Amino acid sequence: MSAPAAADEGAHPHDAEPLWSESWYFDFVDPEQQVGGWIRLGLIPNEQRCWIQALLCGPGMPTVALSDFDAPLPADPHRLVTDQIRVAHTATAPLQSYSVTVRGAGQAYDQPQALLQGKPGRPVEAEFDLVWTTRGTPYQYPIAARYEIPCVVSGTVVADGRTVHLEQAPGQRDHSWGTRDWWGMEWVWSALHLDDGTSLHGLDLRLPGIDPIGVGYVQHDGELTELTAVTAREVFGDNALPISTELSLEPGGLVVSAAIVGHAPVRLVAADGRVSQFPRAWATVTTGDGRHGTGWLEWNRNSSLEERQ
Repeated sequence: MSAPAAADEGAHPHDAEPLWSESWYFDFVDPEQQVGGWIRLGLIPNEQRCWIQALLCGPGMPTVALSDFDAPLPADPHRLVTDQIRVAHTATAPLQSYSVTVRGAGQAYDQPQALLQGKPGRPVEAEFDLVWTTRGTPYQYPIAARYEIPCVVSGTVVADGRTVHLEQAPGQRDHSWGTRDWWGMEWVWSALHLDDGTSLHGLDLRLPGIDPIGVGYVQHDGELTELTAVTAREVFGDNALPISTELSLEPGGLVVSAAIVGHAPVRLVAADGRVSQFPRAWATVTTGDGRHGTGWLEWNRNSSLEERQ
């Protein structure tokens, strides 16, 4: 198994593929405060635009979203300023510590499924000022230019009048670059953190015409086992939001049941008009051997979308 290089934390040169993109992703969950969030900056240089998302959610609160899918491509990939959102991110210690700040005007949604429908919320202001510190082994994907890092997260989030202070909250970050056709495949992704210190990551990748591909890891105390199969069985409600998902991970026969707690979905629209619903949610999880934890999952859903609406 190869490992990412420190230089990979920075931006990469792109090729001429229209859907070439590069993204930096970050998430966190504080189960005691019943709140979770995720941030993503995605550069699409051949379309001269980028995606900016920063969302916060949990039970008994609206889903707050700072989101722009048509922001201008920045000259500096680590700093972006629009008339609504400001983003800065940097690897303060490559592969070990990463700081992210996002500030701006967004919208709050009492019904998070409205985000999947492209509907507006009510205006809010939000700020994220956070640091992700590595707590495990960075994992380089064998099938793509991409790596995942389990972390703990500290800092402050202020959104819709609420202030959340995080101290060593479980979280994840990843960095990905290359051609990414969000509308030509489906997947279930997860990054989970158990109370005994075990970190789990799984991708159930579903490509048309071939068997699903499973990628990921189980790691604990410096020992990492690479997964050979990830099978997700998801249950969705009539509102197109997930209710639960069961993950089966091999080798080892580990089964993980995820009960959804907070919803922070987005709707992805391609330049050619294709649409993908992209529910994301944080969950509490229980393993078949009785362990507990929390983390984020996402479901990229685009096949037979018209039948689901």
